[in-house]
Amino acid sequence: MLRVPLFLVSFVLSFATMAEQVVAEGRWATADYAVNGVWRIVDVGGRLVVKLGEDFETKNGPDLHVLMSPRPFSELSNGNASTDALVVGRLETSDKSVLFKKMKGAQDFELPGGIDLKQFRSILIHCVKFSHLWAGAELPH
Repeated sequence: MLRVPLFLVSFVLSFATMAEQVVAEGRWATADYAVNGVWRIVDVGGRLVVKLGEDFETKNGPDLHVLMSPRPFSELSNGNASTDALVVGRLETSDKSVLFKKMKGAQDFELPGGIDLKQFRSILIHCVKFSHLWAGAELPH
């Protein structure tokens, strides 16, 4: 009879509960700049995380952030994109990306605990410093 140590069973069970469950996903629609790649909002053990895929790529900008807005993407503009929006996180770039003047690659942003996704209608890439809407997508409800 095979005996498995209790700590190993506990580890495997806790790892299984940490599996990602996709809550929402989509592709970016251009506002002023093309953004390629898939975005996902996943539940990881009760925590919501916005994930940009390995295929994420856009033109480099001075202060690009991921935001979630209570307004539909179709109603947003440079002037109102950040109004009442949740700043999810600032996009990071690698030194290599800077040389090619692009931001690219996977990035993860944890949403605040207790957030109700139903209060948001769109997810955005937005230059906060210059109030410039890059791209976005509708959040499914």
